[in-house]
Amino acid sequence: MGSSSLSEDYRLCLERELRRGRAGVCGDPSLRAVLWQILVEDFDLHGALQDDALALLTDGLWGRADLAPALRGLARAFELLELAAVHLYLLPWRKEFTTIKTFSGGYVHVLKGVLSDDLLLKSFQKMGYVRRDSHRLMLCWGRSGGLCWVHG
Repeated sequence: MGSSSLSEDYRLCLERELRRGRAGVCGDPSLRAVLWQILVEDFDLHGALQDDALALLTDGLWGRADLAPALRGLARAFELLELAAVHLYLLPWRKEFTTIKTFSGGYVHVLKGVLSDDLLLKSFQKMGYVRRDSHRLMLCWGRSGGLCWVHG
């Protein structure tokens, strides 16, 4: 990979994808393999994630009789969450990324299909979103006196 850090490698991968016209998740198989190994084996990372990843996995698999489709659903949900974070990282000025409509197809069918509302809200809050109303999450640009400045 050649770069001095994984975050730099990941950033470069995202920039390559963007130059190709795809603002999405990193598709570099060697980088994905390294990241997978770290996610599986680095117990310090598990602690840094504050059990959020494990809570998401547990939530997505709870009560599922057939694990294969449940795992595919979770993989797609994690990919969609990653894509939301990538969009904020690469294109924070784009207005379409300031609002997440919780009635949209991706949110309802991909995310809510496998994860609870509480865990989804917690995940999006870590990216800077707040609940605007029962149908929208909005990006919070700053806080003053306990109030959040939202766009839109």
